[in-house]
Amino acid sequence: MRNFINEVGQIIGIEQNTTSQLEKLLSGLGGFFGIALCYLISNIYLTGPATLFIVASAGASAVLIFAVPNGALSQPWPVIGGHLISASIGVYCQQHLGNPHFAAAAAVGLAIFAMYHLRCLHPPGGATALFAVAGGNHVIDLGYSYVVFPVLLNIIALVSCGILFNALFQWRRYPSHLFRRHQTPSTTGAKPSFRHISPDIAQEDFAAALHQMNSFIDITPDDLSDLFELASRSARRRARTPLKIEAGLYYSNAERGSDWAVRKVLAIEGRRIQFRTAAGSDDSTDKAHYCSRRAFRQWARCKVIMSSGLWVPCGSSNEGS
Repeated sequence: MRNFINEVGQIIGIEQNTTSQLEKLLSGLGGFFGIALCYLISNIYLTGPATLFIVASAGASAVLIFAVPNGALSQPWPVIGGHLISASIGVYCQQHLGNPHFAAAAAVGLAIFAMYHLRCLHPPGGATALFAVAGGNHVIDLGYSYVVFPVLLNIIALVSCGILFNALFQWRRYPSHLFRRHQTPSTTGAKPSFRHISPDIAQEDFAAALHQMNSFIDITPDDLSDLFELASRSARRRARTPLKIEAGLYYSNAERGSDWAVRKVLAIEGRRIQFRTAAGSDDSTDKAHYCSRRAFRQWARCKVIMSSGLWVPCGSSNEGS
């Protein structure tokens, strides 16, 4: 049943959150301060319910800036450019396209198209474009002033708050390129490199791979390089740790793609091991299987646990968070 629930969760896209409780708290606090500032600015230029809708648009940006500060969609240009371009397109559609339903749809569609080409794709920009058409008389009366007051002021305040708040914590890079991840020195004193694991892979190869996928992915080549480096460190730690097979624990074959599998050792009976598949490609995840201890040891590469919906090696720094 647990495996079925996990499979359903992956199909419907339940996020596999690996962040610590501190990171979750900081994200919430950052969003609080950012939106409080935006709300004050909105109240200066709009009255009534319209202020709430402006803040709602900025609220979506706050989630990205403070919860995903390293993400490509969260960086200053996507936030500022995405909102301003979308707001301008929204106002244009409202003023020049007669049918409000068509104008609203055109505003969002054109905003997405423009953001893509101007390299500032930012999902909340769609809401900003839509609100320029459907925001009511308070917003319509502003005309192109809507782009500056309150959209520009709101976004400048939000981005500024994001830069100042995230700079207080060295692992929260914002802007991503300016504040690079703090690298912990290796025990040998030499800076580790992912080239030690795969010497043929360069950072440019990650960029090429992103191009070949032909779909926008909210990650940068720098982030991929960092992930590869951290994964390489984990692999080196795992290689130095002797593997002991014990009943009740989970083991992975450390393969990739369709060959990957996780097994739980149910019992050790002399030279035989009883196990079942907990995840991955092995025949059935419900029934028990038997193999020799030698065969299981040859198959198993690391001991793993479930942490935040992901299988991670035992001893990982974030396990159980």
